Amino acid sequence: MGKLAFNKSVYAPQTNAYVLRHLEVIEFVISNPFINGHTFHMHGHDFQVTEAGPCGKATGGYPEVSYRKSGPWPIRRDTVQVRAFEYVRLRFRADNPGVWRFHCHVAPGHDYKGLAVILIEAPELLQKQQRIPDQMKEMCKMQGIPTAGNAAGNPGFDLTGLPPAVYLSS
Repeated sequence: MGKLAFNKSVYAPQTNAYVLRHLEVIEFVISNPFINGHTFHMHGHDFQVTEAGPCGKATGGYPEVSYRKSGPWPIRRDTVQVRAFEYVRLRFRADNPGVWRFHCHVAPGHDYKGLAVILIEAPELLQKQQRIPDQMKEMCKMQGIPTAGNAAGNPGFDLTGLPPAVYLSS
């Protein structure tokens, strides 16, 4: 994929991908302006919980002015509970090249409702260091699965042939 590996479009919209540069410090907020809590889990990393506090409909789900900041040594974990009408701020360093999932552990349907992302971390290092074993490539070939190109196995941004996004029926 070369330099295109840094463009999240080549991974297709179904993946909800974010491309991270090696050793970049990533910080994000998860707001939960709803009545049910959500447990989020990150593969490939432990993160720091640097802040938590209330959020609500009055702020459009964004953190309110009052909050709880962590002390000088923020707690480290790979799973966090985001309580009803609260938010958490998480931080980690992109120091583990790979493709990692960050998702809600509640009911499988939450993945399809946007409560899951794929973190494509240090694609330039992955392209240099990771080698797909020949037997894996042969298995893909036998099933008609491309082993090069974008998410659809095509060059560039051509996503022709990509399966449609998954939708839950009610």
